[in-house]
Amino acid sequence: MRKDECFYLGKIAKKFSFKGEVLCYLDTDEPEMYQNLESVFVQMNRNLVPFFIEQSSLHKDKFLRVKFEEVDSEVEAENLLGSELYLPLSMLPQLEGNQF
Repeated sequence: MRKDECFYLGKIAKKFSFKGEVLCYLDTDEPEMYQNLESVFVQMNRNLVPFFIEQSSLHKDKFLRVKFEEVDSEVEAENLLGSELYLPLSMLPQLEGNQF
């Protein structure tokens, strides 16, 4: 997937647990729309890499608590910190009225 075929969703902001969970900051006014994602693209070394989600839930206002498949330790989660998250443009919600 190329970056120009995607939109910016947010970034991996913090580690959450010793089991590899992370908190992802979502750059959206409606974070609840993204709590049941199957996967996201994580930017790593200028490439978008698909990461599959085992489980996720909303955490406070604009954070999504995520457990990625094959990220099972605090060290593996730490390697993802600061990485940007993207989704395909096809998943961009339809806008209504004066939204942008």
